[in-house]
Amino acid sequence: MPHKVTTWLLVVILGCGNVSEVILAPALSSITDYFHVDQAASQALLSGFFIPMALFPLVYGTLSDRFGRRLPLLFSLAILALGGLLGALSESFEILVLARVLQGLGNASVILIVVTIINDSYERSDAVRVLATISGIMMIVPTFSFAFGGLITDLISWKGIMIVIFLTGIISLVLSLIYLPETNLRPRQKFNLASLTRDYLSLLTNQVYLAYMFVSTFIVGGWLTMLGFVPFEYHRMGVDSTEVGFWFMLAPIGHALGNFFTIKFVQRMSLERMILLGSMLTLLAISALMLPNLMSWNHPTSIGIPCMFFGFTSALAVNPSITSAVSAAGDLAGSASGLMRSAQMGFGVLGGAVVVSVGGYENFENGVIVLIGLALLATVASVLAKHFTSSALMT
Repeated sequence: MPHKVTTWLLVVILGCGNVSEVILAPALSSITDYFHVDQAASQALLSGFFIPMALFPLVYGTLSDRFGRRLPLLFSLAILALGGLLGALSESFEILVLARVLQGLGNASVILIVVTIINDSYERSDAVRVLATISGIMMIVPTFSFAFGGLITDLISWKGIMIVIFLTGIISLVLSLIYLPETNLRPRQKFNLASLTRDYLSLLTNQVYLAYMFVSTFIVGGWLTMLGFVPFEYHRMGVDSTEVGFWFMLAPIGHALGNFFTIKFVQRMSLERMILLGSMLTLLAISALMLPNLMSWNHPTSIGIPCMFFGFTSALAVNPSITSAVSAAGDLAGSASGLMRSAQMGFGVLGGAVVVSVGGYENFENGVIVLIGLALLATVASVLAKHFTSSALMT
């Protein structure tokens, strides 16, 4: 086993990624007004960020298996900081979209490499506990990112958010240069098209890996899809950017509580049962977003409370399914983590595109139906994961 990386450093690295991912959400309405574009155009800022995050984890994952975890992470953090700086200097919507592309390219390695570092250092059940602990602590970052994203927008402008992304990238880069050791002590020696093809074919034919991967993919994809259209529903209720940020805080708070529950009960409850329970409750939480329309309940709590419940239930399924998927991949941990992260981001982009096509930015309930579909797919995948794991153990 390699030396275990200190928890605080992993929290800082993950927090850096989460800042760039979520802090812009409360400012979307302000940005569309600033550049005089329609609400649906804001999807370009999300897609510009999530498309490279869907494609490049495949590259980063493979590079981390071949050249180690440290070098790809340092490179990506430098790109993230550069994207933040470009965003702060941008004076056109197109340049801002390009800045988000760079931020997505930089952020593409963060979560997958942190997950892989944990997998390098811990056995499966301990890895779930460590990841849940780090995620629980790290939820402080998106919680305050939502709040400060709205506050910075109202006090300074959305450009202040870009400066924050630049600073978090630089800080994480410097700390990683100083304190992050290499944890991949057995790097793969071959690195060519044939070996890459064999690696990914192996993963794509691994039923246990795929089932766990799709559980996390559909739930994370739902979360990313929600970031795009929910802020506009808050604004239609008369809520300003600062207040939107505070209402969005409820989701990561719920997720932190869910991580605490996971840490408490992961040793008493099988991972398969926890994943299935989390997926089913996530479907219930997302469906609760339809209640305001059915009950004519026009208040921010009608969105905030279900989102908090969604944050809690998703924690029960996502972290155990991520660690279970990476564990099922064996020596291909980096590639497996990269493929999973690509799928998560890809479904975030796809979900956002579907929301636009069904008019979810104008009609909130149409967007919620897309989220319900993703939650239902996650529940089906969790059932299959339980079945395939039981079959594998029997053989």
